Amino acid sequence: MLSTWADTVARPAMPPSFAIGHRSATGGNNWSARDWAWLLLLSLLALAARCIRLGHQPFWLDEVFTYRRIHLDTTALIADSFANRHMPNYFLLLRSLVPAQPNFAALRLPSALFGALSVGVVYAIGRRVAGRFAACVAALLMALAPTQVQYGQEARSYALLLLLIAIALWGLVGLAQQPARAALGWRRAGGLWPEWVAWLAGTIGALDLLGDAVPWLLASNVALFCIWRHLHATHPEALARGFRRGWLRGQLLVLACSLPFYLAICVASSGRMLDAFNWVPVLSWHGLWVVAASTYLMRPAAVVQFGLMPAGVAMLSPCVAALCGLGLFRLRGRLDGRVLALGFAVLPLLLLAVSVVKPMLVARYLLWSAVPFFVLAGAGAAVLPRRWRPVVAGMLPLLCLLNLWPVYRVEAKPRWDHTAAMLATAARPGDTIYATDPNAPAMLETLQPRDLPPLASKVVLTDRLDLAVARWKQGSRVWAVNGRSAQGQRESLAGFEAKLAALGRPQQTVALGREITVLEFAPP
Repeated sequence: MLSTWADTVARPAMPPSFAIGHRSATGGNNWSARDWAWLLLLSLLALAARCIRLGHQPFWLDEVFTYRRIHLDTTALIADSFANRHMPNYFLLLRSLVPAQPNFAALRLPSALFGALSVGVVYAIGRRVAGRFAACVAALLMALAPTQVQYGQEARSYALLLLLIAIALWGLVGLAQQPARAALGWRRAGGLWPEWVAWLAGTIGALDLLGDAVPWLLASNVALFCIWRHLHATHPEALARGFRRGWLRGQLLVLACSLPFYLAICVASSGRMLDAFNWVPVLSWHGLWVVAASTYLMRPAAVVQFGLMPAGVAMLSPCVAALCGLGLFRLRGRLDGRVLALGFAVLPLLLLAVSVVKPMLVARYLLWSAVPFFVLAGAGAAVLPRRWRPVVAGMLPLLCLLNLWPVYRVEAKPRWDHTAAMLATAARPGDTIYATDPNAPAMLETLQPRDLPPLASKVVLTDRLDLAVARWKQGSRVWAVNGRSAQGQRESLAGFEAKLAALGRPQQTVALGREITVLEFAPP
């Protein structure tokens, strides 16, 4: 297979004139069977990477919310989603795709499929922008990027959001490559209706899925403005008017399909939508590095610790950054290059500006901007001398696989499943479970073994220390749980034990993974 790739990449890259002027009616270059084979191979590689140990890591808080929400009736599901500043559409879709009592792997499998499909779309974008070699490199990076694999193994909507915005970006790149045909609209012969439909469907679907897509609406509209301005300056005024008319109609359709959801969230949250980000740490140089490295530079993220896992291959990060820089240089002056640059840069710059006032810079909120970043990196790889390409074809997959390995072997999420199993077995009727994390009861109740009685039926679960101390004095055994269920700061074990001094010395201390420690206090 590597020899086939080496044969493929030894071919000269398409000149920009061909990339802009010679397109089929459906957009993109005329594909050969080899293109479809590469798309399928890389998509299957992405699916395999996301299915390996799919159920190994336990649910963390966000996934527990997903599990609990899809078990509500439809009316309650919609109300609960809006009240928690979420769109209900993903949860309704997920409920229709998974069994009634899904395990970790079953609930995450749709995300793995969406992530694999997005790799195919990245290949298609790279193919139409810079040729087959660029498409292979971009899709390979997307398939094996550690953070992409991690969120492709989560029961959340980020992988689907990524797929929808990738589809919209494919359409937007096609409009930029043939602005004169884009100005013909959606219905006239010769118009780029597949590209318009892809941009509209992808944008509407993303906006109706997750609020993280709002910056995409800004980025895509700036890109559409650049296309219109190009038409206005270089083509007859009638074409510029036609493009503007199609653009405005598209905007009206997008707003009509999306605004009702955002109004519902605003009403359900009493207008306090930004309160949902109170857990995000303040802006810092360390935070900037963690976000940039995990989103773009192939570093695996520690999901709940706001940190990075050990690098599998440290040299990969500067190489990918350099390739993206080469891609920007190669596509300078081209409208499709401008679209990709805006798709990559608008989101991090916007969140960075907002974070000066209200911290919002988190890797998963930047996830979709990795799509244009990796396409630019693929375009940069196509700039390399042809004699280097067989070396890249042989080394890059190996380096990416080695770099991905820590994702499968390092504990990235707290072992609340082990904690729930231990307490469900060891706790006796009348015991008290105290945890500083207010979401601990939800974690324990959801993740406890299903063949045992519910914890809440025999013990008291509380995050109030005074209640735990009062019950201990009355003869209740206390199990104190130190750990976090989601992103945020974790109290040190020494500080936790000092706070529990009124309970005396613990009878036993049990460490459950890296994040959770349980202390048992016998009654006086």
